[in-house]
Amino acid sequence: MSRPLGLAIPLTALAVAVAGCAGMEAPRKPLMSALSEARSFGYSERSLAADQIEVTYLAPARDVSLDREARTVEIAKVRVLAEDLAMWRAAQVAITRKAMAFRVLNRRSDANLELRERLDGFHYAPYRFRRYDRGRRIRPYGIYGYDPFYWVDRDAWVQVKATITIALFKRKRRSTIDPRATVARMSRKYPNALGAPSK
Repeated sequence: MSRPLGLAIPLTALAVAVAGCAGMEAPRKPLMSALSEARSFGYSERSLAADQIEVTYLAPARDVSLDREARTVEIAKVRVLAEDLAMWRAAQVAITRKAMAFRVLNRRSDANLELRERLDGFHYAPYRFRRYDRGRRIRPYGIYGYDPFYWVDRDAWVQVKATITIALFKRKRRSTIDPRATVARMSRKYPNALGAPSK
């Protein structure tokens, strides 16, 4: 029995289109990537003086719980990640600049938390006369105060940025940090940060 040609052509075209889209997808980067390369996360640094460097690490955005207590724990974990990778990058910079030690002069971390609401459901009149209020809060429009055909889908995400300022030293001093020991310690704690894509 012969196969209809009319069906084979669209399926082949669909396979080519899907393959083309997959090829266009940007490759994911490891956690320890430059912000200029990964764009949505990564490290950056700038010189404040000849022996002072400001290092920043922007952690990948993560979905977090809507429950306040659970969310606090999850944000704390992301904060530790951002601070650790900022310290790791600081140690790398110290080694690159041939410093034997460095000292942390200042550190801070900021969490950008966003709670989102999306309208979802079935678009049947007259229930579709709803709109977003500044992209966040749903405001009913029309004579109906509630809508059995619609619901609000809620989620939350957080992105943490850690910044540390370090001073570089040619010799080890009291209360300074060994950059090579720091790199070794962070490599053990995050074994996939240099090679595996971020999740």
